[in-house]
Parts: sequence; C-alpha cells; structure tokens
Amino acid sequence: MSDEFSELDPHQKTILSDDFGMGMSLHVLTEALDLVSFCDGKYFIDRLAPRLPGGVRITATTAKNGARKSPDFVALDARGRWHVIECKGTQSGPSYCRMQMERGLAQKRAIKFTGTLKGQSLVTGFDIATAASDTASRLVIIDPEPEDPLLEIGPDDRPLIRDCVSRATIARVMMHAGAPNLSRIVAAPFGDDPRLRADDETTSFRRKRAAQLREEGKDDRERLTSAGEYLGREMTIELPFEVETPKGSFRHATLRSEILGDVIKEFEEEVRSDATKHRDRLARSQQTLAVSQIKTETTERGGLLTLGKLYRSWIEFS
Repeated sequence: MSDEFSELDPHQKTILSDDFGMGMSLHVLTEALDLVSFCDGKYFIDRLAPRLPGGVRITATTAKNGARKSPDFVALDARGRWHVIECKGTQSGPSYCRMQMERGLAQKRAIKFTGTLKGQSLVTGFDIATAASDTASRLVIIDPEPEDPLLEIGPDDRPLIRDCVSRATIARVMMHAGAPNLSRIVAAPFGDDPRLRADDETTSFRRKRAAQLREEGKDDRERLTSAGEYLGREMTIELPFEVETPKGSFRHATLRSEILGDVIKEFEEEVRSDATKHRDRLARSQQTLAVSQIKTETTERGGLLTLGKLYRSWIEFS
C-alpha cells in the first residue's frame, strides 16, 4: 500500500482492506479453481433455504462473526463443483490476519456441499503490506473441514442452486449496467425479499412494495443507452489529480457498463405483470448466459472486463 493510502481514516482503511481481501482472493481462486460463477453467501442462503425439500427455516444474519454469519461467497467451477469462500483482508500485520482467519472458520461452516457437488471450503486472508512494512503482502488460503453446517446441499438440489447463483449473477450485472430496480426484481421476484415464494402469503406492505418496484423497473429501460446488442450506461469523471504512467499523463476516465439487451427485454415482461405471476425459475438460456468465467484484457489506455456474452465493462483514460 502506497504512502498516500497508508494514512487513511481507520474506518476507510477497514473498507479498503475488506475490498482488497475479497478482490485479491477471488482473482486468485478464479484462476486456480476455474470458477465460472459466484454468488453472495447471504443471498444464497436466504433464497435457497425455503426452496429445499421440506423448507429449511434458517436465515443468514448480518453479524460480523459466528456460525450464523453467512460466508462471503458460494462459487461454481467449470467441472460442476461448488465452493464456499470466506475472505479476510487487513493492513494490521500477519498476527491480526491469522486472528481474522480463525474467526472466519465458523462463517464458512454455514454451508456444506456433499457428493459430486463438493468442492473446497476455503478461508482466505490477505495481509496487505504498506510502504513502511518490513514484509511483503501475502495471501494465505486454508481448507478446514466444515462442522455441523446449517445448510447441507446434495446432488438432488443441483437445479435449485444453479438457478439461485444464475439469478444472483444477472441481478448483479443489471445493477452495474444501470438498471437497479429490474435488478431487485430479478433477485427477489415475489416482493423485495429473496425468501418469498409465489405461494407465500404477503402483507399489504409487501404487495405495495412489489408494485412500487415494478413501476420503478419500467423507468430503468429509459435510462439505458444502446450500443449494438447491449444496453448500459457511460460516464466520464475528472480524476482528482493528473496520473503519470509510462503510457502518458491522464486527467479523465471514461467508464461504460453494459448488459445484453435481450436479457433486459425478457425481464421487462415480468415488470408488466403482477408479482404472483413471476417465474420462480430462470429460463435455461438465462442460466447458460450467467455461467461464464470473468475475463479481462488490457488495452493501450485502459481495460476491458467481460462475463461471457452477458456483460461487458471497460475503462479508458484520457
């Protein structure tokens, strides 16, 4: 970490460490495990548990630690194996990093995959060195066995978990592309809560909230701009200071984020209907689009990130 960032407010340093901990871990694990899709752990538990045979009545908490705190991510690899990942990051040195990882052991025990679904159950720790540190930055990965999981998932549950992770992926890239209201409908089609199902009784508040989201979803499409097959948003920002690189000096960055237009159109149809008529399962074509490895490419003045054909984003400096 450079000197400019080593003197940040402690709260800002914590956020930065968390982001680096997750980003570096997923970057390394995506390559090492050939990951093709991943999902927020809390959403995975909340969406999936009520839909398992018999309905598993658990709810992931927002607690910072403990077995009821959901893991950061659930991920699928190219061989069809599922992995549970808990990420930690710190700028406070190796000892504190080890302590964080010990706390993370309980969090990744919340979910256990069995049989042919079983992949790794990992806790990662990214110890971020500063310019004044005596040691280099270090990423540590451990793979302890889960004990007494709250949620146990086997091969018979494969269609449910694939739908769950695909839905989370499409919702995430919709948000990035500039369609936040459509994103929420994708993530929770029956009323702003992923646990709800079509046959659940809802309160008048939830019905009104669902109707509000459908109305706001109609506005999303009008804000998106077209680029061939894609719909998205673009902005140019002025950098706080001139950035000097071997490729030149830059004062501005232009960013564009886009999702395949056909996906937006498919969910626009659901926006026009009552929530009780929404589909609880994605179409096979939508699931196929959502499962693809993230790839990056560096250009002369920026970079490109793609998720199969579903999503693309790029940045260009000027």
